[in-house]
Amino acid sequence: MPRGGGLMASGARLRLLLALWMLAAPARPVAADAGDGGWQRRGPGAAAAAAEEERCAVERRADLSYSEFVQHYAFSRPVILQRLTDNSRFRALCSREKLLASFGDSVVRLSTANTYSYRKVDLPFQEYVEHLLHPQDPTSLGNDTLYFFGDNNFSEWASLFQHYSPPPFSLLGTTAAYSFGVAATAGNSTGAGSGVPFHWHGPGFSEVVYGRKRWFLYPPEKTPEFHPNKTTLAWLQDVYPALAPSERPLECTVQAGEVLYFPDRWWHATLNLDTSVFISTFLS
Repeated sequence: MPRGGGLMASGARLRLLLALWMLAAPARPVAADAGDGGWQRRGPGAAAAAAEEERCAVERRADLSYSEFVQHYAFSRPVILQRLTDNSRFRALCSREKLLASFGDSVVRLSTANTYSYRKVDLPFQEYVEHLLHPQDPTSLGNDTLYFFGDNNFSEWASLFQHYSPPPFSLLGTTAAYSFGVAATAGNSTGAGSGVPFHWHGPGFSEVVYGRKRWFLYPPEKTPEFHPNKTTLAWLQDVYPALAPSERPLECTVQAGEVLYFPDRWWHATLNLDTSVFISTFLS
């Protein structure tokens, strides 16, 4: 089939899946905000499909100086930064209630959760939050799984972004660009997780505002074994257990309020262990 015909067929399939998700999405209990911004709405007795790693292999640093950052991490290895900025105001504005009140009617662009994110779907932010933030079918492929990350309308979301304080580190010759997202939990025993499979790009920072995000990272010279159209959770369940210790990635779960820095061209994949709100600062 010509490429154009494939795009049309895939687009029609995504629209059909979107309609079915909205019809089938179960009603979820409304939980009180216990420091999670009102985002964690897992039903009683539901267990997460994935847990944190046994041992975090990425160094955590608090009060890191710029000279230490450049000397030890900027060009060589990831690091998790703690207590570098105060984003309490930004975090308060990212609660479920406040985001829906401010941006519920705003149209957001969803991307498919595969390595290349070719397909895009536009819909109101409120519809995404109320109908698509639930566990996916475990057999779903990446190009059938939609999530909100990047593709932000910066003019429309400027009132939120102006309250964000990015990490105070930059690299010579780069400019910073924000990418904001909200993604579903990794689900339970009947649902697959959200996140993106392995890919690489320029250096950047990724801060978790609410929730937890598990990261898997390989240096540029070590290409991971993965299928670009299978979810990170599928990779974790099917490929990861068979990897020899020397073949396993650096991994760590980034907690709310922490920022992960990844150097240029490092392979990385992510898995949301909770419904997560996050913002990345790409240096390009």
